[in-house]
Amino acid sequence: MSSTTVACQPWVALSAFVVIVYFSVRNVMWIRSIELPSGGKGSGYLGARARIWFRECTASFEDALAATSVGPDALTYSQIFVALAAGMAFACGAMFIGGWLVIAAGTMDVMDGAIARRRGGGTTRGAFIDSVVDRYAELLVYAGLAVYFRNSWVIWVIGLALFGSVMVSYARARAEALGANCQVGGAQRPERIVLLGFGAFLSDIAAHVWCAWTGVFSHALLAIALVAMAAIANLTALGRIRWATHHLSGTG
Repeated sequence: MSSTTVACQPWVALSAFVVIVYFSVRNVMWIRSIELPSGGKGSGYLGARARIWFRECTASFEDALAATSVGPDALTYSQIFVALAAGMAFACGAMFIGGWLVIAAGTMDVMDGAIARRRGGGTTRGAFIDSVVDRYAELLVYAGLAVYFRNSWVIWVIGLALFGSVMVSYARARAEALGANCQVGGAQRPERIVLLGFGAFLSDIAAHVWCAWTGVFSHALLAIALVAMAAIANLTALGRIRWATHHLSGTG
């Protein structure tokens, strides 16, 4: 978050920002135009429309993969390598690249399930492997962030965000193992991926602009995104624990 030897490139950053805003506005209009099925509000902060939009955006990639011999397990395992690359990018301060790699890893996580369903449905083995790989992927990404922020107070925030993310997943897995379908809460995995991915590459853009004005190259925007993630992840975990405690109260 302090001064670094990174060269400021404000005009490149502003150009990237303009392109991102342009496509963001177009996609927001597309999302708002999506008609939901009856009663389909969806769960999480992103909502059902954003999830439908994402599936429409990736449909052509799913079609192409389904026509090949690439299996869902290959996509699942590949997610680890993409997450490792994201963690390494974060550790080196390449937040723009790291942010997009986080989103790429999350996209692969969604598509492996879609490919499995197209080929006759997922298996319990596949679901287990997918969950384990998701946790490894999160750990690799947070490890890279911890390396970069190792001399900053942000490392404590990273620890809280990781703790919350793990507990969100654990609370759901444990509740469902006991017979309760626990999918409540706003900060589910897609929300966390979007917040971290977008927070990272937008932070890199902001850092170049900020550096041009002040001479200080700071990833304060990413720190804010991590604070937000730590807060909503832990609130979601506590919400799931409370929900599961209530719905499992009658079991012995």
